[in-house]
Amino acid sequence: MTDTRTRPDNTATGAPPFFGARFSLYPMTDRYVAVILDAIKGLRDAGLEVETDDVSTFIGGDRDRVFGELTRVFAAAARTGEHVVMTILLSHGCPGETYCESTGEIRVPAQTTAGKAQSGVAVSAQWSLYPLGSNGYMDVIYREIDRTKRAGVFAKGAHFVSGLRGDLTDVLGAIRASFDAACADAGHVVAHATVSANSPTGRSS
Repeated sequence: MTDTRTRPDNTATGAPPFFGARFSLYPMTDRYVAVILDAIKGLRDAGLEVETDDVSTFIGGDRDRVFGELTRVFAAAARTGEHVVMTILLSHGCPGETYCESTGEIRVPAQTTAGKAQSGVAVSAQWSLYPLGSNGYMDVIYREIDRTKRAGVFAKGAHFVSGLRGDLTDVLGAIRASFDAACADAGHVVAHATVSANSPTGRSS
């Protein structure tokens, strides 16, 4: 987390709160290097901030592009037929980042309204949502779990997570919708998801 004491106050500029995702891709195959490199090919041409290290890759910027790249990268890896897993960490409005406000008016991102074609990649996922600094955070969490049920992707509840299942586009779309809605209630929202495709168990959760 960046120390904001060394950063200018950008709240007055009207810039949106900082948003980004950090992901790691894990192909369960001895050719994992080729699967990863093929999947992330073109990532730096997507118009996003991209930082990669030996643990994960950060992508930040336009929310539609970020979710679009998460979907594209995982779908490309999954279409190899190998068992692949991706961990995703999302953050909106972190007070330790430039352009983030820890107090004052909450500026909510515009939610996407465009319909997305299904990817054809069946996934299981585990998802957790954290609306930080909100007194009624559990009400927000329960409301957003209900949103995934209405979206038809909720599979089951488990310790610390909700299990989701369906087409990759639908699952990430439901996570996106709940994440965006939570931003209306908290200035700093974090979500974590683990997505799996082609699991040999056939019904991973």
